[in-house]
Amino acid sequence: METVLAEARAALTAKSAQLGQAPPQAIAPEEAEVPAERGALPTRSVRLTVRNPLGLHARPAARFVTTAARFASNITVQNLTRGTQAVNAKSINQVATLGVQQGHEILVTAEGPDAEEAVVALAHLVEHELVEEAPPPPPVLEGPPSATPEEAPPTGHLKGIPASQGIAIGPAYLYHPAAPEVPRRHAEDPEAEWQRLQQAIRTAKEEIQALRTRAARQAGEAEAAIFDAHLLMLEDPTLLDLARKHLFEEGLSAEAAWKEAVDHIAAEYRSLENPYQQARAADVADVGQRVLRLLTGVTVHPLRLEKPAVLIAADLTPSDTAQLDPEQVLGICTAVGGPTSHSAILARALGIPAVVGVGPAILRVPEGAEVALDGSTGDVWVEPDEELKLKLSKAHARWQAQQQAEQAAAHLEAVTTDGHRVAVVANIRGLADARLAVEHGAEGVGLLRTEFLFLERLSPPSEEEQVEVYQAIAEALGTRPLVVRTFDIGGDKPVPYISREPEANPFLGLRGIRLALARPELLKTQLRALLRAGHGHHIKIMFPMVAERRELLEARAILQEAREELEREGRPFAPEVEVGIMVEVPAAAELADALAPEVDFFSIGTNDLSQYAMAADRTNPRVAPLADALHPAILRLIHHTVEAARQAGIWVGVCGEVAGDPLAVPLLVGLGVDELSVNPPAVPAVKNTVRRLSLQSAQKLAAEALEMDSAQAVRDHVAAALQP
Repeated sequence: METVLAEARAALTAKSAQLGQAPPQAIAPEEAEVPAERGALPTRSVRLTVRNPLGLHARPAARFVTTAARFASNITVQNLTRGTQAVNAKSINQVATLGVQQGHEILVTAEGPDAEEAVVALAHLVEHELVEEAPPPPPVLEGPPSATPEEAPPTGHLKGIPASQGIAIGPAYLYHPAAPEVPRRHAEDPEAEWQRLQQAIRTAKEEIQALRTRAARQAGEAEAAIFDAHLLMLEDPTLLDLARKHLFEEGLSAEAAWKEAVDHIAAEYRSLENPYQQARAADVADVGQRVLRLLTGVTVHPLRLEKPAVLIAADLTPSDTAQLDPEQVLGICTAVGGPTSHSAILARALGIPAVVGVGPAILRVPEGAEVALDGSTGDVWVEPDEELKLKLSKAHARWQAQQQAEQAAAHLEAVTTDGHRVAVVANIRGLADARLAVEHGAEGVGLLRTEFLFLERLSPPSEEEQVEVYQAIAEALGTRPLVVRTFDIGGDKPVPYISREPEANPFLGLRGIRLALARPELLKTQLRALLRAGHGHHIKIMFPMVAERRELLEARAILQEAREELEREGRPFAPEVEVGIMVEVPAAAELADALAPEVDFFSIGTNDLSQYAMAADRTNPRVAPLADALHPAILRLIHHTVEAARQAGIWVGVCGEVAGDPLAVPLLVGLGVDELSVNPPAVPAVKNTVRRLSLQSAQKLAAEALEMDSAQAVRDHVAAALQP
């Protein structure tokens, strides 16, 4: 509806300009929809403290804006810590340029028919979902030396910022993308210019969506989400209003009006105090240049290298980086940028060594000159001498051999040196992740998070929609097993179509199996879909957040009802499916012996199990270190769960982040865990770690860890034991 309103308002703008009337584009969409008697509308406000280490940068801001846009109410947000004015909460650029950092207090205000629901949803989003891993702090730099274009080409050692680990040695390839020239010219027909701009924006959206699909396939959904922010930027009302103003009030051409608007927004990002948020100016420029190229007809060919080389550039946009071929690009070296730039994030996801922020001297490296870089240290060498080349070549060969060996063996089973097999599977969020898991050698899926089907929508997914998604994922896996967790929403993952009272502590509230049993019609629909999708596929069903036997029996009763309904309807379905539970509540671990006879498998969710057992919110940086899954208390809960499973003759997996930790893998194997479920790119490395172990040594290490008194002691002990 907002898009329709924007298009209609745009058409009126041109007519108003011709008639000399005030331009309607100055009215924000949500303001236009508010009745004259604003006091009659419900108003709700909430003060929130942002805990995300990176604040509200592009991706969190994109989620914030997407959530706000679901509601009809007029919603504003204000950075109280910095004393900013309230801005439109549905504008990606206005939200991102508030400069909200970790610890800042914001005020969210909603006015309209669904004001209360909007405030509750945004509060839960900010407090419990927008928490990412903090980027590594930039190292203290030795340079780089100042330089001017007239100076001689650099030789020897340069220092930059490590952005993506690995060593690269090869000829330099200098990338100088052509930027379209945009003169500040005027146009006679503003309406025609506006239509040109709208068409360019539509085409840009299609191109970015294609890039997003490619990035998801190569780097994963988390990294591909960068382009969600790019798409929102193209729809941002603030940016579009600025462009309309330059076009209709000043009579500028589409190119000039768009460039002025983009430059203004980019300057706002650069004026922020936080370096991470300053770096988002590159994203605005990337989006802006894409539209300008379409308007000016400048053809930009994909960055393709004719032979393997080290890519050198002033900077790379996320769009540039997403199109790189890791087989041809040995390494990346840029004059500017930081380790938190989206290009650096994508380079890491693609496995390309990268050093950024080297300074302008790197741009004077002659084409074809030999360049070496170490993405782990930030060191760059131009024309390295033979001794250094030999040293780096050996280190590079070791690194490359390890990477190649892990990938080459990715599709082999993970078997210890004394013949014990451990299944290594993947945690996924959708079809793109499933395909990525297969490419990386996953033996199946140990956890499909189905929340992506239920969140950020106004009504629950239908049975047919779910069947289609589950079948597509199962088909992508072939004969590999697919463990599907029923929806884990509620609490910290609110949905607008489920009415609930606000909870003081949503992590301990109505979520997981508790919410599913409170809304059995939603659970039954999902179970029906899973049974139908399981026909001809190897699908297993797993219930989250089970704390006692009663919950499990009630859930199994609903599953049986779903079976009986499908049988009466004559629909094809899988009559027998394995059923398991997530062991992520300490009560479930303690009652594992009572729960095991009722299920076919356990999957230990160490993320929640750790925070519940240690009474430490893993999203709170002040106490998060306590929620370490290698703490002896957590290891003992895992041990108790495995022992109970053994007595009942069922298998046990671990699907928490710890399953991919190189120091944790020996302990989990030693404790008797049968399956490790990790993010798809981590599969080859985890398999390689298992192959280097003996079951006997792993069991000894685990027994010793159970007797220690802290997570740090366990980590130090395992690290020492794994030293060659």
